[in-house]
Amino acid sequence: MQFRVLCASLIGAGMLAFSSSAFAWGPYGHAIVADIAQERLTPQASKAAAALLELENHKTLDQVASWPDTIGHVPKKKGGAPETLKWHYVDIDVSHPAYDQARDCPDHACVVEKLPEEIRILADTHESPQDRLVALKWVVHLMGDIHQPLHAAERNKDMGGNAIHLTYFGNNANGHMNLHSLWDEGVIDHEADLHVGPFYSIDPARAKQEADRLGALITPDEAQYWVQDLASGDVHDATVNWADESHSLARSVAYGALPANKGADVGKAYTELTWPIMQLRLEQAGVRLAAVLNSALSNG
Repeated sequence: MQFRVLCASLIGAGMLAFSSSAFAWGPYGHAIVADIAQERLTPQASKAAAALLELENHKTLDQVASWPDTIGHVPKKKGGAPETLKWHYVDIDVSHPAYDQARDCPDHACVVEKLPEEIRILADTHESPQDRLVALKWVVHLMGDIHQPLHAAERNKDMGGNAIHLTYFGNNANGHMNLHSLWDEGVIDHEADLHVGPFYSIDPARAKQEADRLGALITPDEAQYWVQDLASGDVHDATVNWADESHSLARSVAYGALPANKGADVGKAYTELTWPIMQLRLEQAGVRLAAVLNSALSNG
């Protein structure tokens, strides 16, 4: 494992002042995925997760859901891990229909390859508790990342839409609004009234409220269908399928529904199309995260 150090001390001290486009879903989205999963853990998995989280005096998954974003944006000389930034996404150009490891992730340092690796570490009771805690954090986070469409797509080297600048209902966020940040948190902020505070702080109660709302919409049949990819026991095949789902949505909606003119204002029409998809992806990520954790933590 390239990075096996706990960096909880990095939270705070002004080290989170970086662009919102660095996140997938933003801290609210990641917390929502974690909260949906938390409610679906088996008693055994819940107990095992709690024991790992207790190592850092945490109680719930949402408290560690954005940790991987934090360490990636701290210099290595200050204890960070900038080399892990590549783990959060896979750049599959929209000219291609699906993921190809040799083409899209030749060094295996992308979300499709790293998520199964972290699941394996988490499930291995011979690993140290601290290494398993780090893996738990990565699994919680990367499960959110792989379900964000623009973390599995790019167009003409635009870095998953980061290079496509636009305005959203007339707001350009002081020049920082782009297609990627719109999917990370712009639409969620607008539709769910979830506003990220200083140093990317959130109100956990508000995140939990939104997670409960979305969780209540998930039917048993949907939940069962969404985890069918895991039935074979091959987690890597499942992560490829989830990335391909995101890539398809990026091609058809995230990019496909954009106004043709460069720098256009995006508003009601785009939001009405994308918000239901974003909610669906958060729900699917939460359900699948719970399934993965229930399996990985079944041995304590």
